[in-house]
Amino acid sequence: MRYLFLAMILAACLVVGMFGFRGHKFSDTPVELFPDMDRQGRVNAQSKSAFFADGAGSRIPVAGVLPMGFSIPENPVEDGDPILDGFTLPGSYFNSGRIGEYYGDGMPEELQVDQALLARGRARFGIYCAICHGASGDGEGTLANFGNMRPIANLHMPQFSDPANPQYRPDGELFEVITIGRARMGAYGSAIPAADRWAIIAYVRALQDAVKKAAAASAGGKEKNTENPEPAVDAPATSQ
Repeated sequence: MRYLFLAMILAACLVVGMFGFRGHKFSDTPVELFPDMDRQGRVNAQSKSAFFADGAGSRIPVAGVLPMGFSIPENPVEDGDPILDGFTLPGSYFNSGRIGEYYGDGMPEELQVDQALLARGRARFGIYCAICHGASGDGEGTLANFGNMRPIANLHMPQFSDPANPQYRPDGELFEVITIGRARMGAYGSAIPAADRWAIIAYVRALQDAVKKAAAASAGGKEKNTENPEPAVDAPATSQ
């Protein structure tokens, strides 16, 4: 028993000797069992570096590289100047989804709704939206089968697709939801430029139109695939 106590005292002395008492300050390098990449080789901005042949730490961008997501408008955004590849929220209908105090409906006049815009919307929808809302917008995306994610909005429900429904969400409201999020849906305003948000909305409207046409054809006795419909060829309306 005596040796056990001696071993415990020796272990305590070793721990205190290696790590010190709680709150103890020391200038020696601490013992790190798991450094967790706290210190890595790096080059400070505008500093020298012997690693590169020219001795400069800062590197010149590759020829032809352009900044992503921002442009310099001619007028301040609060004056309504559209930033066609920006991430701003206030200002014009293009940047906010609102006309005065109300949500607008239809595509902004700064955008031309054509096949190129729908193709862009389809690509962005596949990247950011389909994981939850499903490839056809029916709310049966991959994440619907994991965790406590349900219910996920079915974009073909009347409140999303029928303007006569009292709870209908116009295009401007969808734009705002994408921008700042709502309920369990996070904000995508910092990840998706404003023009791409409108492209997604245009594609969603095309999906809804395709489902309506497929349902009408099915009711008329024609066999159509309503689970994964293809968007209509004609572009959605552009009026606000």
